[in-house]
Amino acid sequence: MYTALIVEPFGWILRQCYNLIGSYGVAIIIFTIIAKLIMLPFQAKSKKSMLQMNRLQPKLKEIEKKYKDDKERYSLEVQKLYKKEGVSMFGGCLPLLITFPIMIGLYSVVRQPLTHIFGLDAAQISAVADILRGAGANIVEASAKSKYMLEIGVASNLREFGHALAGTDFAALTDIDFTFLGIDLAAIPNFKYITPLWLIPVLSGVTAWASGVLMRRGQGKAMTEQAAQTNKMMNLMMPLMSVWIAFVVPAGLGLYWIISNVLTAAQEPLLTAYYNKKAEKKQEEKK
Repeated sequence: MYTALIVEPFGWILRQCYNLIGSYGVAIIIFTIIAKLIMLPFQAKSKKSMLQMNRLQPKLKEIEKKYKDDKERYSLEVQKLYKKEGVSMFGGCLPLLITFPIMIGLYSVVRQPLTHIFGLDAAQISAVADILRGAGANIVEASAKSKYMLEIGVASNLREFGHALAGTDFAALTDIDFTFLGIDLAAIPNFKYITPLWLIPVLSGVTAWASGVLMRRGQGKAMTEQAAQTNKMMNLMMPLMSVWIAFVVPAGLGLYWIISNVLTAAQEPLLTAYYNKKAEKKQEEKK
């Protein structure tokens, strides 16, 4: 059901983008924009809830200072404050829980381009792999734990060994161009050798840092000590995680991650300004 509801529709969208543009890289960019628009209502709701909580930070700091030695009383007073102000403690979490399976579905689509973009089944991918191996390609066998690695191996070897598919039922695969701005998006960056592929992990880390800074800037300076510590940790962990992820997956998925970070960086200030303006207008109406 999960595949039918999320993975297959997103696969169809990415396939249409590729058919329309003819460029795998541009198709991923358009696909990322569409996916971001689909998730925007959930992310906007999460942002609204977060800003509501941020406006309570001065009061939360007072409660934290007053009951720092009584955790139970602190939790009780925080709950009372949220109830009084009409703010849900989990208002920002629910939209994120909804977007999580969507993100996993997107990951599956971009990670398996032959399946979800070009419509090949497992048997066909195995057949293509055998043909390419016969031409000299080094493609690992599929395993129960990493079936997608076979697909990655096939995709990354099409450029060099695709000529072996001529005259077969898979000859059309030779028309697939996984390159984008001179980078092979089917390949995985290598830690050991500095190549143009390194640009993907580097940009992934930089854009993750930039989007994180903009997200946390909207939270304001007034926050509890616990929230400040969490922010400090996130400032370090998210860029590092982005770099690591981009080094262990095909560059196409890294490109998706970069564009997603850029869109988030653009989206956050706009959402913050929008909901702050609405809050100010609401306050004026109460006066």
